[in-house]
Amino acid sequence: MYTRKKVAQLIASLSIEEKVGQLFILAFSGEDIDYAIELIRERHVGGFYITDDNAHNIKDATKLAETLQHQAALRACNAPLILGVDQEGAWGILAKETDLGPGNLALGKVDDVNITQEMYRVFAQQMQLIGYNMLLSPCADVNANPDNPIIGQRAFGEIPEHVAKHVQAAIKGIANGNNLSCAKHFPGHGDTHTDTHQALPVVDKSLEELMNEDLKPFISAIAQNVSMIMSSHIKYPQIDADYPATLSYKILTKLLKHTLGFQGLIITDSMNMWAMRKNYPPVESAILALQAGAHLVMLSEEHYENGTTNYKEIQMHTIEGVIEAVKTGRLNETVINTALSHVLCHKYIHVKTAAALPHLSEKECEYISNASALKAIKVLRNKINVWPLTQKHFYLTFAADPKGYDSIVNSRGIGPNDARVARDVILASLEQSHCNFTYIDFEQFNKQLTNKTQFKSQDPFIIFTEDYPLPGETFDVKNQIDKVKSALEIWSEQVVVIGMRSDYELESYSSLSTYICAYSSRIVSANAIVKLLLND
Repeated sequence: MYTRKKVAQLIASLSIEEKVGQLFILAFSGEDIDYAIELIRERHVGGFYITDDNAHNIKDATKLAETLQHQAALRACNAPLILGVDQEGAWGILAKETDLGPGNLALGKVDDVNITQEMYRVFAQQMQLIGYNMLLSPCADVNANPDNPIIGQRAFGEIPEHVAKHVQAAIKGIANGNNLSCAKHFPGHGDTHTDTHQALPVVDKSLEELMNEDLKPFISAIAQNVSMIMSSHIKYPQIDADYPATLSYKILTKLLKHTLGFQGLIITDSMNMWAMRKNYPPVESAILALQAGAHLVMLSEEHYENGTTNYKEIQMHTIEGVIEAVKTGRLNETVINTALSHVLCHKYIHVKTAAALPHLSEKECEYISNASALKAIKVLRNKINVWPLTQKHFYLTFAADPKGYDSIVNSRGIGPNDARVARDVILASLEQSHCNFTYIDFEQFNKQLTNKTQFKSQDPFIIFTEDYPLPGETFDVKNQIDKVKSALEIWSEQVVVIGMRSDYELESYSSLSTYICAYSSRIVSANAIVKLLLND
């Protein structure tokens, strides 16, 4: 009661500019700390979306968080900033110095909620020690569509009840790690054919279908007191024929708040994604989102170096447009005050007064990450008992075109942010172990497929397939399947496929005798596979 009274008094003293600014979570390019400080001082922003683009190591990240929060504390509205990060396993930041584990799909395959809980406790603790106070995770999407281009390894699986229990475990782990959680992408991004970073998907499901499928993990998240829920830029015409979820009063207020009883914060997915940008002007989308029931409007970029517009101009124009809408009466100031009251109460109660909990040691964090990756690996087909390998020698190749790795290792924005791809980790580790194997590079592999060249021996031929969940891009998945199918026609039972991805590809290999799946392309999973290859 005291907090609500204090917040009401504070809001009454703030200008429209200060009120509106607090409802924006923005991003900035590189280490442009001066611009970030300007956003705090002059635009009164409520927080930032942080990536590796802003701080490349833990030392710099800690300094960044301290600097930003110090500036926020100097304002009349001295509520702490929300510093949000996509620390979710398959996506993450500071991958070299933190423990990201194998990702949600792999955790779902381990199917031990205690491990999921501990993995998310690791995420939360490591971010909390830096000063990043909001994990934009877990992903609560049900991966019902095998061809989904953006969720995949980010989801816990394809069965609603299964996803729901792991979402609950993740939220519990985040709370135990002294951080705040955010279930996404409401009401579900798992049954789409389109990446919202590229276009606006349409999901033609009834409310009954959603309640029985996509919404179950969100219902569990709400029961577990998730701090925040992120909306999706997806149109559900049977629920709202006019607007996508982020802009829909029927979805954000009537469904999420009234029907499901969610009382936490609602944040939009980035309004800079093409699902929004191609269909709605920035100011219009921000106004509609706030009217629909969102409390926080987020504008972040995928990769600044690839931007086609000036992101600073978009940010300034959007904030100014919302301020103008309030002043002219198009956007009722009550909408702003209600959202701001919710945001500030949440910050004062959950961010400022977070209790310190016992920390896991670095060794414990590393162990949880490694153990979960190893336990996730499944032998799904072993018809002729080739696995585990008993031969002293094997052939090895990777089906993915090496050109596809460039985006993975060179992008420091939204996404996996691994400094090395699985292929490089596996090859380096095998070479260092003096393992007896013959590496067939991509060009040589293609020649052998074309010429149908037989090997000198009948030793196993291991073909790795990979996938990386990249925003706005699609990793070469289908071509890898085609190469494996061609390889099976030539080398038949000699072929062993190891999937550093989901196992959906297996249905394409009717003649394949041996298939092992790691459900992850993370470095920790690559290391786990090497252990098994070496029978270590």
